[in-house]
Amino acid sequence: MQPYQYYAILVTASVFNVLTNIGFKFSELNKDTPARAYLYFAIALLFGLVNSVLFTYALRYITLGVSSIIFFSITIIGLVAAGILYFGEKLSITTYIGTALILIGMVIIFWNQLNVYDTSVHK
Repeated sequence: MQPYQYYAILVTASVFNVLTNIGFKFSELNKDTPARAYLYFAIALLFGLVNSVLFTYALRYITLGVSSIIFFSITIIGLVAAGILYFGEKLSITTYIGTALILIGMVIIFWNQLNVYDTSVHK
């Protein structure tokens, strides 16, 4: 498998993580209809399983630090976007600043590992 394919798997895992959280939100929004709430909850758990399997598989090539930056950055951005687009959440300037600081912080923490094309750090 080519290195870029592991990154595609990691991005896919991140998307499934976003879907997992959206499923949990739908489950809670439908708590007055237990059958529907449990259905959304079960679907969210399936997405979570796929997310975990794909993330673990991506770790065969990508270091944990770099994979965490990519995974959580996509998750944060995806959930903020889903909140705005699907759930009508209003975000304040502090939400945008906080999200940016989280993303910047993750990059700073793992800056030395971000040379994703350096194969000497990968097994």
